[in-house]
Amino acid sequence: MDISIGKQVGLYATLIVVLGNRTGSLLPGIALCLVIAVLIAVINGATGELLHIHPIIASLVVMMVLSGISSITYNNLGSRNVSLKTVNYRVFKQPWVMALALIIEILVVAYLFNFTRIGKNAKAIGANALSAQQSGINIVQYKVISYIVMGICVVAASVFQMGFTGSSSDSTGTGFEMNVMVALILGGMPLSGGMRSRVSSAVAGAFTYSLLDVGLPIIGVDADAVFLIKAIIFIAVVLITCRKSSGTLPR
Repeated sequence: MDISIGKQVGLYATLIVVLGNRTGSLLPGIALCLVIAVLIAVINGATGELLHIHPIIASLVVMMVLSGISSITYNNLGSRNVSLKTVNYRVFKQPWVMALALIIEILVVAYLFNFTRIGKNAKAIGANALSAQQSGINIVQYKVISYIVMGICVVAASVFQMGFTGSSSDSTGTGFEMNVMVALILGGMPLSGGMRSRVSSAVAGAFTYSLLDVGLPIIGVDADAVFLIKAIIFIAVVLITCRKSSGTLPR
């Protein structure tokens, strides 16, 4: 549960574009973004456990900080958007490159989640953090590792977000975190985590959400109605998948 993802995408895309224009290469910007992603992962993963607060609070603080950094950056640039001018970014618009990156990402994450101690301990923490801790699992360590894996994926998303248009703006990534949560819900992923978590649920939810987001306007649905339809579907799925046996929604 990280609501700073959208601002991370915006900041990373901006850094890649700005450093790309100054250095003539995307690698310095990507490397810097990976370093920042690891730092944010440590903050989000460790702060909640060490200070005994919900992790979403830590990510909220990070989101506000990144929002401020983004505002200062674009004020200094004197523009609300920047374009990549010195590097050829067309490769990131190629369908086969997007598909290959997606397949590699899914395979790597699925392997980590299903066949390594990282994934097994992450599931145990999601199911019952207290029991996991009493079983000898280092809660802070594996939460930070999980956030690092996600941070790397966010950097990859930022590269393709930037590469699709060859630019970034102060609104890049806005609402991204909500799209992620809606996609997870649509795929049947329990937001609390645990043993019922599946990588396939995240993939199915992402494709379902993308089809709704792109497909509805294609078939002629008004843009304003798209949000309403997605909201109705989201509420329906939540009521169906998150209801307890007693008939009430969990707190």
